[in-house]
Amino acid sequence: MLKLNYSNYLKDKSFDFEKAYYKKLILSKFEKPKKNSKNKTLVELLNNSNIFKTTKGKDRKKISILRFYRYFIETKKLKNLELKKLILEKPNVLIEEIGKIKSKTVLNEIIKDIFNYSGKFQSDVITPFFTENFDFRTCFYCNKDFITNFDADKKVSTFQLDHFFDKATYPYLALSFYNLIPSCYVCNAKVKGSENTFENNSNKSCIAPNDENFDFHQKVKFKLFLEPSCKNLHIKSKDDIDVTLKEQFTDIYDKYIEIFKLNERYKAHKDIVFDMIEKAEHYPESRLKELQDLTGIPFQQIKKDIFNLIDENEDLSKQPFSKLIVDMSKELGIL
Repeated sequence: MLKLNYSNYLKDKSFDFEKAYYKKLILSKFEKPKKNSKNKTLVELLNNSNIFKTTKGKDRKKISILRFYRYFIETKKLKNLELKKLILEKPNVLIEEIGKIKSKTVLNEIIKDIFNYSGKFQSDVITPFFTENFDFRTCFYCNKDFITNFDADKKVSTFQLDHFFDKATYPYLALSFYNLIPSCYVCNAKVKGSENTFENNSNKSCIAPNDENFDFHQKVKFKLFLEPSCKNLHIKSKDDIDVTLKEQFTDIYDKYIEIFKLNERYKAHKDIVFDMIEKAEHYPESRLKELQDLTGIPFQQIKKDIFNLIDENEDLSKQPFSKLIVDMSKELGIL
């Protein structure tokens, strides 16, 4: 829902996060590169993969693995593909080059073994890297929840890191920096889960919040719909209104809205909009000007305080429901 530019959330603006992330992975998960080789290739990683360390009596399995290995290298033309590219290249570029790795195959198991994300490596290396170097506030997928929960033991902010392109379909993206999206627990575990965001039956794909072409905030707006009985915003309860995301001129975010169930989830928060409507009725422009004359406080400041207004040019990720508030402010003529 909100665009993710990692540089905007760095605690130290001079920090080279790409270089640091890659170095951390190399030192903690992979062998330290030799002096005469800056980047390990996928071939080197495959050769060192634990799945090849088979014991005697498993020759048939080893032969099967090698056949898949050879097939992978020859058909995908990945012989010289470097680890650094797999870690720091944009995922959509790699997907176009490599494609899907068929699940439940030996090849899939080899790649999963090399790029294994789970366990202590996840909790002790990857998650701390993000929490120590970035200051994320709300979920970039839904903008409904804070993702800066306080961990009393470690005294750091914690959040979920969602694999935008799922690990089952694209196991080689499991450690990709740009495939890890800071998100809330609901979006990551309860709503999206292992959904394949890249394709579905209608051949529509999702655009990740960190994609340079991501413009959800500009293209998709919350729209207010009233019951026919409601006139001039004389609304008795939140049940008389509906709030729905509508995309202007295109439909490229239909799948995004569907996967994260944004319309269904925001229906539970119609009280925010209802409160804004009530205030709009109780505080027309004439009343706001009276308050300005009485208090000496500037008109715009009074309006901002009463309606909890947010400037659309601000970083909307700092506050939950900020996009909803901005869109509804425009819809009601407040902003």
